[in-house]
Amino acid sequence: MSKMKLRNNLLALLSLVTATTLAATLPSYITTSNSPAPTDPSFISAALSKANSIRRAYAAPELEWSAPLAAVALNKSNGCILNHAGPYGENAYLWWTVPADTRPDFVQRVNSAFDAWVSQKERDAYRNGDLLGGGHFTQMVWKASRRMGCAFSTIQCTNNPDQEWWFYCDFDPAGNVIGDYERNVSL
Repeated sequence: MSKMKLRNNLLALLSLVTATTLAATLPSYITTSNSPAPTDPSFISAALSKANSIRRAYAAPELEWSAPLAAVALNKSNGCILNHAGPYGENAYLWWTVPADTRPDFVQRVNSAFDAWVSQKERDAYRNGDLLGGGHFTQMVWKASRRMGCAFSTIQCTNNPDQEWWFYCDFDPAGNVIGDYERNVSL
């Protein structure tokens, strides 16, 4: 087994152990969810299929799944806050349901997240020179990004009822590098 494959397998295992340990020691205001694990093959397939169909439309190469990036995304999503710190490109998505839904349609939520990140509003912001306003879109289609890992929160963030579910995707290499937009984003 190659060192990279061993490293990826160990990080994926670590993310599952972390999620299980975290779920066992959660404060009373946080409950566990039924979200798919970032190692679930059908979840990985849905996320890559959606991301790569978008990237093809903007002449960007297909992404590969990265278990280490999925572990980062899982850690961030379980933080139940917006947290864009770190060395990777990153998109975050949150939603809530009223009344609270303990079994949302996660495949539909994957599609909703990616659709929001490449929305007309995002593309218009980018076209108009608002790189921050178009940052989700440009990260999604950034040609130099080759790997992606995503995760839903494995807990339901109920302390803040307006932010119950989180979904993060991390990208490597990171996009949105000032001065590199022309080479990496095709409209």
